[in-house]
Amino acid sequence: MELEKALMTVMISSLCILLIVLAPRSSSQAQDASGIHIVRGRGAIVLEDQSKARQKAIALSLRYALERAGAGLLDPDANISHLQVLKQRIYQRAPQYIRSYRVLWEYPDLQQQVYRVELEVEVALKAVAQAISRLGLNRSNRGTLN
Repeated sequence: MELEKALMTVMISSLCILLIVLAPRSSSQAQDASGIHIVRGRGAIVLEDQSKARQKAIALSLRYALERAGAGLLDPDANISHLQVLKQRIYQRAPQYIRSYRVLWEYPDLQQQVYRVELEVEVALKAVAQAISRLGLNRSNRGTLN
C-alpha cells in the first residue's frame, strides 16, 4: 500500500512538471492587456481535508489574479492607506471581478500538507477599473481618495 502511494506521488509530480514545461506562456504585457493571468495558489491541508484546501488554493489564486490586474490600473503614487481601502473594498470580493477561470494543474502535496493549483484566470478589467475609479485610485485621479 505504501509503495502504491509513493508511485502515485511520483507519477503526479512527474505529470505536473511535464505540464509546467509544456504549458504555453504568453508575455506579461499580453496577459495584462487581455485581463488573462496565470497564477498559482496553495491551501493548507488540515485534518486531511483536501477539498477545503483546494477551495482555499483556488480562492487565493483568484485574488492574486485580481491584484495583478488591479496593479496595472492603480496610480503609482497611491499610498498605503489607499491600498488598504482597495484591499477591503475590491480584493476581498475577488469572485465578483472574475469572468472565468480554468485549472491548468492541481495536486495535493501530502508531504508538505498543502494543495497546489495553477489557474488561468480572466479578470473583468472594465469592472475592476470602474471600482478603482470610484475609489479615486486610478492613474488619472492621482491617488486622491473619494
